[in-house]
Amino acid sequence: MSTYTKVSETMFKNPKTLIIPLLIILGVSANAQLTISPTSLFIDSQRKFETLLIMNSSNIAQEVKLSWEFGYPKTDEAGNISIVYHDEEQAKLHSAADWIRGFPRNFILEPGARQTIRITVKAPRNLEPGTYWSRLKTTSSAVSPPIGGEAGGNISAQINFQFNQVTSIFYKNGQLNTGLEITGLRNSIEDQLVRIFAEYKKTGNSPFLGTMAVKVFDGSGQILKNDKIFVSIYFDGLRRLDLDISDLPKGSYEYEVSFLSGRGDIPDINIVPAPTVSTRGSFTKI
Repeated sequence: MSTYTKVSETMFKNPKTLIIPLLIILGVSANAQLTISPTSLFIDSQRKFETLLIMNSSNIAQEVKLSWEFGYPKTDEAGNISIVYHDEEQAKLHSAADWIRGFPRNFILEPGARQTIRITVKAPRNLEPGTYWSRLKTTSSAVSPPIGGEAGGNISAQINFQFNQVTSIFYKNGQLNTGLEITGLRNSIEDQLVRIFAEYKKTGNSPFLGTMAVKVFDGSGQILKNDKIFVSIYFDGLRRLDLDISDLPKGSYEYEVSFLSGRGDIPDINIVPAPTVSTRGSFTKI
């Protein structure tokens, strides 16, 4: 996941400098300046270090800063996902942010260059079995050229952007288990989309890293539609999957929702396995 924030616009007029804060976010198109691999990192009690590779994919030198923060995705009743930070109660139980360190933490990355980050974990003694986590925030901004040598009456403007990219880091300790129980199912039809909501309860001592899959059947049991999304589930909640039904004729249909362990962007060796759970519902296209 990556976001960017416009932090300031600075105008320079010799001999004085004016700093004008902007409260308006401009609608500009921006690509990630850095490539980070892998996008999720897994460390365990047997191997307490790993490496992360950061590459400068832009043509401008970048100043890079690393920081760690506890957070997790949460879905509201409409199925919209946001990231929750500053949850002190859950952080006390699940956060690894205070134990994880990376070196180097601040550096300049020239265009096309790469930097290996050594990630280490110093977990507390007598830690309860389970998976603990943190979000590594990699902040990058273009290195500004030195200011100076401008004519006395010249005015120049410099716009500085900060790009934040987040890598999930997991620390696995002891015997691990996870799973889901589907506790509710509902749907709504809007603009040729059927929105399917599955409510669930998470079990075990580790996040559920898996896949939500939906299949739509006709009256004879033939599969007419199927789709899936990757999910990272940390606590009880719900997930939404939208299916385009514009090409389906009017009528009644059944659908099946399944949550499966594993996802295509994370190697199976890093996944805490869980049994597949499924349930069925129906909708009518009018």
